[in-house]
Amino acid sequence: MDRARECLDEIVNLYQTGPNENGRDLLVRVADLFFVTANQQTVQDREAFGEVMERMAYASDPITRALLAERLSTSESAPVTLIRRLAQDEIFIARPILQYSPCLREGDLVSISGKLEQDHLRATAHRTNLTKPVTDIIVKRGDQSVLLAIVSNTGADFSPESLAHISKAAELNGELQHVLSLRRDLAPRAITKLKRLTEGDFWQQMAETILMTNETPNKGTSTKPKAPIVVTKRESPAPKAEEEKESKPKKIEPIKDVNVADETRLVEHARLCQVEESIEYFTSITKLDKAMVEHCLSQAHISALMVLCKAHGFAAGTFSALLHLREYITNVPTEDTVGMMRRYEGMTADTAKRIISFSDRPPIEDRVDRAEDAN
Repeated sequence: MDRARECLDEIVNLYQTGPNENGRDLLVRVADLFFVTANQQTVQDREAFGEVMERMAYASDPITRALLAERLSTSESAPVTLIRRLAQDEIFIARPILQYSPCLREGDLVSISGKLEQDHLRATAHRTNLTKPVTDIIVKRGDQSVLLAIVSNTGADFSPESLAHISKAAELNGELQHVLSLRRDLAPRAITKLKRLTEGDFWQQMAETILMTNETPNKGTSTKPKAPIVVTKRESPAPKAEEEKESKPKKIEPIKDVNVADETRLVEHARLCQVEESIEYFTSITKLDKAMVEHCLSQAHISALMVLCKAHGFAAGTFSALLHLREYITNVPTEDTVGMMRRYEGMTADTAKRIISFSDRPPIEDRVDRAEDAN
């Protein structure tokens, strides 16, 4: 090791007194020497190497520093002071350090994430393991792309506060909702799931493969809607034995029965194209957010309206009336109304509830509450 120190001193002297054309090659030789002697180095030796490489790297160009950062990014014995500085450099230099360096500890990551820009946060969000103090600061400061990156990272651990923040952000971001849906531990809460049902992108990914392929109309079903335009009487329930047989494979939380009188008034207002009154009754019956109901009736994929109606036990006539109201609001006729009604009649309430539930895991808010109570 004494000989290595002598070589190191010689290289530094040459670098400081000679021309700088070979600066990159000299730094590479120092890095070579560092790795060759790594098993023999003391803490003081490592600090000496780090000081020399830092001085040479920051006297050179950014490309040279990027090459050095890439080489040091996976080393467990890299000089910590140099690693910390490289992690705060330009993003193309800092990225491999932030994503991979095992030398960055929790405190380093919290400090760096608390003051650097979104590109650095995004790179940090891709680390294999992230503790709650680190994810807290990233979630708090990160933009939508950073949140998407960190939610996609299955090695990230989240505090209740971060989970609540992510859940709120997901309500307005369909891509983030989709990533959340793929994580069993971060499934969106019930209202977020329902809001996902109003997004066209969600239905392109979900409904056509789950709803449209798994549900087929019953053979012999008429091509005309069977339900009357106005609901006057709830259809009698299916025989108990068949109902139990059908529901046995899946345990689905039931949605409370809709009051027949309320549903009748909803149909009446919908058929008369009384938009505000219809929205009020729809909101009251389903307990959904009013803005969501408005969006569902005016902008959402039509399958979302179908699933919500079926899950809440609406008769076919109610769904038909709401389709009529939707046509009035949007001034766009419904394509294949007969086929849509046949599909509504062929779909089971359990399927609709299963799509709305989307996950058997508890909602984020429930887990947030439990975590706070435990603390």
